[in-house]
Amino acid sequence: MLDPVSQERARPRWSRRLAAVGAAGVLVAGLVVAGAPGASAAPEPARATVDADVYTALADGPDEFFVYLAQTADLSAAATLDSKLAKGTHVFGQLTRTARTSQAPLRAMLDARGVEYTPFWIANVLLVTGDRALVDELAARPDVARIAPNRQVPLPEPVTTSPDGDNGIQAVEWGVANINADDVWNQFNVRGEGIVVANIDTGVQHNHPALVNQYRGTATGSHDYNWFDPAGVCVVGVPCDNNGHGTHTMGTMVGDDGGSNQVGVAPRAQWIAAKGCESNFCTEGSLLASGQWVLAPTRIDGSDADPAMAPDTVNNSWGGGRGDTWYQATINSWINAGIFPMFSAGNSGPACNTANSPGDNIPAYAVGAYDINNTIASFSSRGPSGVSSSEIKPNVSAPGVAVRSSVPINSYANFSGTSMASPHAAGVVALVWSAAPDLVGDIAGTRAVLDQTARNVGATGCGGSTEDNNIFGEGRIDALAAVTLATGGGPPDPGVVADFTFECSRSGGARTCSFDGSPSTGDIVTFSWNFDDGSTGSGAVVTHTYQGGRSRDVTLTVADGDGGTDSITRSVTP
Repeated sequence: MLDPVSQERARPRWSRRLAAVGAAGVLVAGLVVAGAPGASAAPEPARATVDADVYTALADGPDEFFVYLAQTADLSAAATLDSKLAKGTHVFGQLTRTARTSQAPLRAMLDARGVEYTPFWIANVLLVTGDRALVDELAARPDVARIAPNRQVPLPEPVTTSPDGDNGIQAVEWGVANINADDVWNQFNVRGEGIVVANIDTGVQHNHPALVNQYRGTATGSHDYNWFDPAGVCVVGVPCDNNGHGTHTMGTMVGDDGGSNQVGVAPRAQWIAAKGCESNFCTEGSLLASGQWVLAPTRIDGSDADPAMAPDTVNNSWGGGRGDTWYQATINSWINAGIFPMFSAGNSGPACNTANSPGDNIPAYAVGAYDINNTIASFSSRGPSGVSSSEIKPNVSAPGVAVRSSVPINSYANFSGTSMASPHAAGVVALVWSAAPDLVGDIAGTRAVLDQTARNVGATGCGGSTEDNNIFGEGRIDALAAVTLATGGGPPDPGVVADFTFECSRSGGARTCSFDGSPSTGDIVTFSWNFDDGSTGSGAVVTHTYQGGRSRDVTLTVADGDGGTDSITRSVTP
């Protein structure tokens, strides 16, 4: 049975509990009193940026806000270190030392005032509870860079696309087979052994039949270093999932019950988890605490942080908004520590310029979603990045429609969303690193492998090229091609890849559409069309006339002379 969870959101257990902030009206020390004898005009002191939402939140009294310090840790030396452990240990040391020294004066002031705060080293920031007078005082300090609200990030709501239970069991689920993960198992005898994955999500049902054997806490006999619940939502020290989203994404990475439910890409990898999302939302405080824990997991009580217990890759199926870099320091810290940062691209499509943050941040590896017909999902967010219009987003795409995976309690369900696509890609990283240990911790090298082996899709409607565009990114992720390249085999022949464009015109009640299959690639010998009205066609370029203007799901299937085929379906409104 799923472990019970509290019905009310508890005060975060990681929060430093001090006395409430005192009355407003504290004066900023060192200012020249206007009109004082002998006083001369002084230049206006530099002032930290204060987000307008901070003042809005404080209108009704004291509230929480983030205070970002100006000093940042120098992590550049991590790139010269050979092992992931060495990288992580160095990054942890640099971050904690920088936070300890640069935060000391500010913390001393807050302690003296009896102000409640929580310090973080992952991004050199404090979560402070105070009033407007305190904000104004902190903004005038030279060691403070900016002050921002503790916002709630909505969890993308997945769509349940078929009933729960055993209906539709496919043994190896369609998404796992679509990216050729099962071929990696069979041809390389690799299933993620020796790799640890994590998610920052709504939690995980740790004793789910498809997940219990892969949970690192099962092997160690303890939840220490394997589970983190910053807001104290679950029974203390025991993993739970009060939403289902996190159990589903974890299942897509590693799920396998040893029987007919092979839902995960890397079923012999181990997993750990941080509950950065309280329920159907994630506070930035919990997300920041979770990001810190991922780099150096702790005991259940928050003590003895240890970068040696960090995961190899972390999946983040959450986000919202555009062009927001508030989490980028955390992402960069993971990268320097050799932890691969996987993010969902967002569910704000089909318009261009809809890629969500943090996935649209340049260092994040963002994943779009497509369906069983290799057609991009209408909801899948399109690029370019909101941070830089020259940056293609998503980076790649993966299965994200009607994805069947584990859910509480001991069940399975089909969900749709880029939340479901991202863990497919995280699972591919686990397979690549399991097969090619020399790549472990090499984020740039691994990104290159994923990019080079993705199956191109020439969807250029939001900009980019056939090889890299703002709809599919580098293309459809391919686990077999990635592992083959990573192990020195060179990029395998992708075979044939179907793709087409279309243009329709109207004449009276008839709609005539021209379909062009020439964007397809490979040694194609046949082009076969299904126009979704009972008619079919053949040839690279065809024309078809429809009676009526309803939307049609047109499918192109291409084949080579050796029996290789590929299909793509697009929705066409004549």
